[in-house]
Amino acid sequence: MSKRNPDEFKITDPAEMLVTKQPPIDKHPGVFLRETILPQWGLNVAEAARRLGVNRPNLHNVLQGKADVSRDLAYKLGALMRDEVADLLIAHQLQYDLAREREKREAFKATIERMQPVAQSEDA
Repeated sequence: MSKRNPDEFKITDPAEMLVTKQPPIDKHPGVFLRETILPQWGLNVAEAARRLGVNRPNLHNVLQGKADVSRDLAYKLGALMRDEVADLLIAHQLQYDLAREREKREAFKATIERMQPVAQSEDA
């Protein structure tokens, strides 16, 4: 996996916080949060957990990519920072999940015969 430059996603102006460019989906959203977003706000794990009112070990697991970014956590981060942070993290988690599940979907498609829709009669 190639190393990406976090400056590519650095927010320098609040207007840039609109969700227009998604982070790479090969990086877990929690890792992206740890490497890119928290440093921009001067937060470490303990301080972020305290301000968000969440359990530090649970937040640590998210930031290490061991647990998903829940919608509740995203909303809390949005309340702490900006709503756009929540939007970004929710969109990133969704895209990450879809990419992660793609192999499972393809495996099902390989073992289940696909149907065609039944043609509707014109007098129905």
